[in-house]
Amino acid sequence: RNKWCSIGWNIHSSIGQQYLYHTLHTLTSPNTVRKLDSCIDFFIENEELRIQVQKILLALSHKSAYSYHYITTKHNYFNSKKLKTALLLNLLTLITFVLSFISYTFVLLMIPIFSINLYLHFRNKYAQYNLLDATNNFKLVHKAYSEIEKLNELRNLIEKETTVDEKNKIKKLYFLTHFFSAENIVKDDITTLVFFPLELLKILFNIEVITLELFAKLSVSIKDILKKNFEIIAKVDITIAIADLQVENTLCKPTFIKNKEIHISEIIHPLITNCIHNDLNLTNKSLLLTGSNMAGKTTFIRTFTINAILAQTLGFVFAKKYEAPFSKINTSIRITDNLEDNTSYYLKEVKRLKEFIQQAETNSPYILVLDEILKGTNTIERIASSYAILKYLNDTNSIVLVFTYDLELIDLLEKENYQCQFLQENIVNNQLHFDYKLQLGKIKTTNAITILELQKFPKLITDLAHTTKKSFS
Repeated sequence: RNKWCSIGWNIHSSIGQQYLYHTLHTLTSPNTVRKLDSCIDFFIENEELRIQVQKILLALSHKSAYSYHYITTKHNYFNSKKLKTALLLNLLTLITFVLSFISYTFVLLMIPIFSINLYLHFRNKYAQYNLLDATNNFKLVHKAYSEIEKLNELRNLIEKETTVDEKNKIKKLYFLTHFFSAENIVKDDITTLVFFPLELLKILFNIEVITLELFAKLSVSIKDILKKNFEIIAKVDITIAIADLQVENTLCKPTFIKNKEIHISEIIHPLITNCIHNDLNLTNKSLLLTGSNMAGKTTFIRTFTINAILAQTLGFVFAKKYEAPFSKINTSIRITDNLEDNTSYYLKEVKRLKEFIQQAETNSPYILVLDEILKGTNTIERIASSYAILKYLNDTNSIVLVFTYDLELIDLLEKENYQCQFLQENIVNNQLHFDYKLQLGKIKTTNAITILELQKFPKLITDLAHTTKKSFS
């Protein structure tokens, strides 16, 4: 199991997975990045408690957690008119029932009332089924939160303890959910016969209609409590996952600086087992990365980008040192054409670069990552346009990391505060060997034609390729 996947595997609940996804897609501020530190340190030091809480969270692994938000955000299902109508019909049912002892004719009045109740009952089931997953998960969340709240050692994770009044309201909500889940009991013909009288009673007194509306009304009044409990469980889960990760791996906390600088030591890609680490040091410069095919250029670009996101969201990095500005990140790594939009590859590239320019012009700190800039057009215009665009971007407050095969850009951009680095291979016994280590300066050799030779292309082709290459030189 690789290191990055262990974050996902060690998150035991669907709630924690949602929180992780949200966190990785949300940049806040350097201060909020450190908000989980004390909790992470606590779980690192308390392994037994960490395991105990993980067992509690396992009960929340069902996908129904994804519908939990329904009871805190989708309050349009509350219908006060339906509740009043159901209560009025119940009153009429009781009156006609009492009057039926005086005269049997009143029994006949119960038939139209029952018919209306029957209509409301089955009409209500449609709304009820939309809530079933949410209410069932609410019960699991309530149970898990209650167990976590009982652990005195976790008091520091709970920002605000639930008051007695709030606890009573949650208990009422919990009680109401049992009326919705009762349908799950009916699974065969025998149990259907057993529960048939209960179903008639529900219809006669609009039990499901009333309890659903009461549930909706009550959940509105305590939605902030429900959200808080949900978020606390999510934070506990992700905190434990990060604690596990720190126990098993070498991670560092990022340092955020205001200067246009990046200083990184021994950074690795979390998806690669036994990954070769690299250093990167930029001072008032951007990075122009060149190199041979398969030498690891795109992997390094992704390595930096993933760790930059982790640094600014979860507050840790797969490295020994990480210093960089707290910046928004935009990438142009995987561009494709779009037949539906009638957009060519080159036009898609141009539109993405226009975004980069507009963002850089705001003078906010940005990290802009480009893989093979403008490769969708001819060589001469690609080099000219790439030079102009990259110079423009680097003259702003942005830091650019760009990979290119166009070696002509090296001499042009070295004069424009770009630090040129490369990745290269060695050929040993007619085989390519890569060390995946970043080196300063200009690449000394290229390997495109060599790879053709190693793949046993006809000598006529490779000799002609070498001759043609020399003519261009």
